[in-house]
Amino acid sequence: MKNKVALVIVLLLALSILLPLLRAQPQGPWVDEVDFFAEKDPAKVIDMLSKGDMQIYFSDIRADPALMQKIKSDPNLKYTYSYGLYFDLTFNPVGPEFPATGKLNPFSDPRIREAMNWLIDRNYIANEIMGGLAVPKWLPIVNVFPDYARIADTAKSLEAKYSYDFDKAKAVIFEEMSKLGATFKDGKWYYKGSPVEITILIRTEDQRKQIGDYVADQLQKLGFTVIRRYGTSRDLAPLWIRGNPADGKWNIYTGGWITTAVERDSASNFGFFYTPLASYMGPLWQAYKPDPIFYEVATKLWNGQFTSMEERTQLIAKAAELALKDSVRIWLVDQIVPWVYRKEVQCASDFSAGFDNNLWPMTLRYVGKEGGTIKAGMREVLVDPWNPVAGTNWVYDSVLLMAVDDYAYRTNPYTGLQMANRLVKAEVYALKGIVTQSSSDWLKLTFVDKVEVPADAWYAYDVKTGKVITSGEAGVKYAQVKIVANYGDVLGKIKYHDGTTMTLADWLIGWPLTFARVDPSSPLYDKSAIASFQQWRDMMRGWRIVSTSPLVIEYYVNYTALDAEAIVFSFAGWPSNPWHMLAIGIRAEEKGLLAFSADKAGEMNVEWMNYIGGPSLDILSKMLSEAQSEGYIPFKAFMSNYVKPDEVNARYTALKNWYQAHGHFYVSAGPFYLDKVDYNAHIAVLKANRNFPDKADRWSFLATPPIPEVSVKVPDIVVPGAEATFTLNINVGGKPYPTGRIDFVKYMVLDAQGNVYAKGVATPQADGVWIVKLSGEDTGKLTPGSYRILTITLSKDVATPVLVEKPFTVTSQIAYFQTLLTQVQSSLESKLGSLQAGITDVNNKVNNLSSRVSGIESTLNMALALSVVSLLLAIVALAMGLRKPKTVEKTSQEATQVKS
Repeated sequence: MKNKVALVIVLLLALSILLPLLRAQPQGPWVDEVDFFAEKDPAKVIDMLSKGDMQIYFSDIRADPALMQKIKSDPNLKYTYSYGLYFDLTFNPVGPEFPATGKLNPFSDPRIREAMNWLIDRNYIANEIMGGLAVPKWLPIVNVFPDYARIADTAKSLEAKYSYDFDKAKAVIFEEMSKLGATFKDGKWYYKGSPVEITILIRTEDQRKQIGDYVADQLQKLGFTVIRRYGTSRDLAPLWIRGNPADGKWNIYTGGWITTAVERDSASNFGFFYTPLASYMGPLWQAYKPDPIFYEVATKLWNGQFTSMEERTQLIAKAAELALKDSVRIWLVDQIVPWVYRKEVQCASDFSAGFDNNLWPMTLRYVGKEGGTIKAGMREVLVDPWNPVAGTNWVYDSVLLMAVDDYAYRTNPYTGLQMANRLVKAEVYALKGIVTQSSSDWLKLTFVDKVEVPADAWYAYDVKTGKVITSGEAGVKYAQVKIVANYGDVLGKIKYHDGTTMTLADWLIGWPLTFARVDPSSPLYDKSAIASFQQWRDMMRGWRIVSTSPLVIEYYVNYTALDAEAIVFSFAGWPSNPWHMLAIGIRAEEKGLLAFSADKAGEMNVEWMNYIGGPSLDILSKMLSEAQSEGYIPFKAFMSNYVKPDEVNARYTALKNWYQAHGHFYVSAGPFYLDKVDYNAHIAVLKANRNFPDKADRWSFLATPPIPEVSVKVPDIVVPGAEATFTLNINVGGKPYPTGRIDFVKYMVLDAQGNVYAKGVATPQADGVWIVKLSGEDTGKLTPGSYRILTITLSKDVATPVLVEKPFTVTSQIAYFQTLLTQVQSSLESKLGSLQAGITDVNNKVNNLSSRVSGIESTLNMALALSVVSLLLAIVALAMGLRKPKTVEKTSQEATQVKS
């Protein structure tokens, strides 16, 4: 009986532990519902978050020191940062005179542009204008992304070289202005008798207004006549990016750029920002004339013309140096942008894009529980039409689509590396000599001598005949890379939001559609699709389905990237939208009633197709009815091979039921579905898809970033010519960071001015312990004084390098030996004192012993004296006894006493 009771108790305890764990892992997302609404006023946003009327804000809070202080002091709020926004000054390089006006353009001179780096105090901009929510920036690489860490030694040297120095800037600019033929008179610059005017285009939407005014003030101090032209992006874009720079309507533009994901490869940025390689951007880029050596380096980085990571790093370091010499742009600050949410909520935040990342749907939750409704704000909600071909590209729509759609991959918010989502595993075979790396356990990378394209691979689609053109028929034999993508057993298993099940037809509908949109004979032809198609056509050499259970597809491409993961997911897709959903849109465009793209809609004067609102809904509803009644299958000659006859009516019925239940036609396969939508009120309600194949906790390990915690222990004294050892402790969550998860630990030794004296790579000793050992040759370069060691730690789990500085002191050899002598003297004096104290103690003990001996001697002397007296008495007594032997007769008692 006792055993049974004990068993019941154990089972109850086990259930009490297991049930919460089971409840904490629902199918699909953690929460049941997310209600999105628009709110632009950041002050109101913070108030709503504080009161609990909003749980999370899916837009960043731009730099506002007062508002940031309020956020930090509110116990109900938490925040995280992203780093993808940055500001620059863009210069017009045409000149020396503008052809249209004959006026002098100082910024046609590279040395004057270079000198602007010294004229601008980036620390002032970061701390005063940006309120501390920015860090100074000199290079076209975000300083928390991997490539900055790779060239940190070069970057730090350049930052020291180009730090704020007004007098140096003035000297260079005055020298160059005189060479250009300008004259300085009464505190003003003149050219051909007229003041030298500089027109600054100053953006007004953010801190660039204050930045523009600051730059204008600095230039005025040098004697330039400055014209400040204020405006929004819409006002100024026709001048700086679309206008001809030779017209001379501007000299400087206060630019801003954004990176929407952690940038793992920044190598092409030099070509993009400084050279005509990006001439597709507009006339300004076509006017760039970089130094030939800089252009060569930038072109190699642009085209990936390097044979190793070491060569690539050297090229980036060289490009950084030459970019600051050229300076058609000078970089000002990398913004530190806060994203705010309530304390009881958790969500993965991308280091570059904040909550605007495709992991938010699977990581958003109430801490410690499942279910519930989240009220989420954004600056805007529902901006442009949704359609699966050429719909909206607004971030305010993409946040919702990231939850509604599903993807072959999801992006790690801390490394920018693509992670397999619907893909099970992949293999990449790349030509030898291509610099590509892989750091994922689901991906195998192999280098080969050649990649042959199978003759039966699909290369193209003939829109007129409805037939596939193979790579063999097209004469395509080789490629640079082969991708083998294994999606697992998904056909007949994956459920769409309307209850239909994925088939091969859902994978193939996009193939004929791609070619129909660029074929002038097709009613789906769209000129705006040609440019992107041509880029794809140049890369795609062919593809083929190897098996359907599991689904394995091979892709043959002429495309490379630094990460093999990026190669895979540039081509290995996922059909998030079912074929029957696309079918009603295809039918509407074929009939000329709607258009997938905004460009074609404008040309045809029809509605830009919108699956979730507006006049499009009535048209799509009619197309659905017609399609169902006619058994319509788009691209029938091709698609009828993959669509079963009895499937057509069931698919359209499911879509019709969906429309009646939700009021829109957007069906997908993501972790949430779009339940309700209102374009007028700008609200959208997302509800959990409990048919989603993943459990909620699949990506929970990415809820918080495993950023290394680094501390540096420096030697007490560093002596020139002697070895010196520095110890780094690297932890995460209070535990040692595994050595295998650390990409590298670099170090630099700098003086107060930022000059680099030594640099190298630290050596791991154990998990969480790294050693920097400066040789005697390294320390021999140092003179007595204060220095600092800068360590750069890059984890494989977080793309942001951790930079830690620690000061240390260098002591001269003489001072060092004097210190040693002092220490030895002090030690000897201490030991001598101890010895003297010991001797005194011994003396005291000897004296004490002598005293005790004297006492003993006295006692012995007294005892001896008494013994002598006793002996004398005994002799006397004996003598007396001999004289009277028979006089007295003793009693027995007395006899006894004598014997005693």
